[in-house]
Amino acid sequence: MTARRRVGPARAAALATVLLAAVVALAPRPADLVEGVYAARLYPAIQAAVTGASNAVPFAIFDVVLVVAVVAAVWLWGRGVRRAWRQRAVAPLARVSWITAVAVAIGYLWFVVMWGLNYARPPLDQRLGLPEAPATAAEVAVLLTQAVDRVNGLYQEANAVPFVPDSAERDIERVLHAVELRVLGRPRPTVPGVPKPTLLGPYFRMAGVDGLTAPAALETLLNPDLTVAERPFVLAHEWAHLSGYAPEADANFVGWLASTDVSAAAASRYSGWLFLVMETAAQVPRDTRRDALARLGAGPRADLDAIAARLRTRVDLVQRVGWRVYDSYLRSQGVREGIVSYSRVVDLIARALRPQPWRPAGPAPVPQ
Repeated sequence: MTARRRVGPARAAALATVLLAAVVALAPRPADLVEGVYAARLYPAIQAAVTGASNAVPFAIFDVVLVVAVVAAVWLWGRGVRRAWRQRAVAPLARVSWITAVAVAIGYLWFVVMWGLNYARPPLDQRLGLPEAPATAAEVAVLLTQAVDRVNGLYQEANAVPFVPDSAERDIERVLHAVELRVLGRPRPTVPGVPKPTLLGPYFRMAGVDGLTAPAALETLLNPDLTVAERPFVLAHEWAHLSGYAPEADANFVGWLASTDVSAAAASRYSGWLFLVMETAAQVPRDTRRDALARLGAGPRADLDAIAARLRTRVDLVQRVGWRVYDSYLRSQGVREGIVSYSRVVDLIARALRPQPWRPAGPAPVPQ
């Protein structure tokens, strides 16, 4: 008789980890349960502790994780391929594949607990009770006109004093906390992530990525080339992700509410409305867009030109591959529209600005 090979504790733990990750990936996630337990209780505590700790580190922890993962994968698979070649056997590759599967399972479970379950929350428009009918073409055109008027009116005040990143960050933090409590019903304020330099800067530049909320340590990473006019809104968007608003449209909406809040500094409000100029301009007919943008003042026009110049540094192949991968990622998390969901923020804003009342936690926001 052949003795059975004993399964040790390490092997059993590895198998359990892979099976657990598979179950978590495939099992349904009841939205109400996720909202009531994870989003309302667990995640705010996790976010405060993890972001608070990562803020104390002067470098991006995500960079370290990424470098270690790449180096380890190259070394592990290089060694496995060499051994398989020397032994003329597949066993070394099978071992490497198993180790890789365990590592991926651990990373996936970390992602789900740290942040990923936020994708399973009920849609934000349902939670806020926004009017159900989608935005009409006429509403989007009016919104573009309104956004043009706001940036024209805010430009001089927004640029009256030199831009100071620390002041802009404190302003966005303050208004985000106010909007979270008054509109979103989140009593525990988000711990903002200190924007950090990152090794991903060149990739952000080539792919046209504005920023990233890195789930490894709930950090905020920004494109170093962002213009002064863009930065407040992008920061509000990334901090909305830290607040637990995972879909891009939801983070855009929350970031816009915060950056354009009546209590925000002029530079923040200008940034939020300039973002909306770009988003709405992309969703109206050519003649409507041309007529609206022709009314832009010289200052806002120069800011849009600066953003366009920044985006011309994109590399087509890198951008296409990067966004295709991100599109697949979003769809895997239940965002059926993929990257197209970014533009849904215009629909959310138009519905929120209708005269019909909706159900924020307190008084409705008054964008300025």
